[in-house]
Formats: sequence, structure tokens, C-alpha cells
Amino acid sequence: MKRHVLASLCLLVCGASRSLWGQAATATITGTVTDSTGAVVAGADISAKNTGTGITRSTQSDNQGRYSLADLAIGAYDVQAGKTGFRTLIKKDITLTVGAAPVADFQLQVGQTSETVNVEANVSQVELRPRRFLRWSGKARCANSL
Repeated sequence: MKRHVLASLCLLVCGASRSLWGQAATATITGTVTDSTGAVVAGADISAKNTGTGITRSTQSDNQGRYSLADLAIGAYDVQAGKTGFRTLIKKDITLTVGAAPVADFQLQVGQTSETVNVEANVSQVELRPRRFLRWSGKARCANSL
């Protein structure tokens, strides 16, 4: 009886926490925003639009001109950067894969925000570390842990 209760409890815990063991299908786009002289542009508006779903995520560059858009679903994105007094710049077709960390830097040109410059995706793909995908059965794992 005691072993049966312990096994049931183990199955319940492993089944409930199975999502914690899974690999999330997300990626991160990072970069730096500068002007034509190379000076950083703080407070630039950055947005990434998933071209497959139409979902857009936004952020602003920090005091060093850096930005990060984390936990983006895998897929193709158009990333846009702009700020008052500068032309809006769009980098198209940035493809995200699981665990990818592409770097999309922007160099904004002085101009009206109504002026938009489209750029073919020119990003650096950076893999932070190799990813391993493990498949396991919660039941088998629990049975081995008794």
C-alpha cells in the first residue's frame, strides 16, 4: 500500500511538472541602435512583427542604445527601429529558429519619421550554446526514481 501511494504521488508530481522539462520554442533578437556618426540612440522604438501570425512585440533601446526582444516564437520577423528626428528603418525576413539569438543592429539616419528605409535582413546569427532536446516519459522517469 505504501509503495502504491508513493508511486501514485511520484506520477502526479512528474505529470504536473512535465512542462518544466520541455524546451520552449522561442528565440531572442538583440541589437544596438546608433546614428550615422556611431553615437548610441537611447529611447528608440523597436518592434518585431511575426510575418506569419501578425503578432508584434515592442521595446525601447536603453541608455547604451541596446535592446532585446526575448521569448519570440520561432518564425520570420520584420524588425523596425525609429525615433523622432530619424528615418524609420525596417529589416525584413529575419528568421528565428529555436534558441537562436540573431543580432540586428540599426544605424538610423537623420530625417522625418514618415520616411521609411527597408533593408534586406542583414543580421548575425549567434548561438549562445548548443541545445539538446530530450524526450522522456514522466512515468518511466518516476518509476526509475523509486
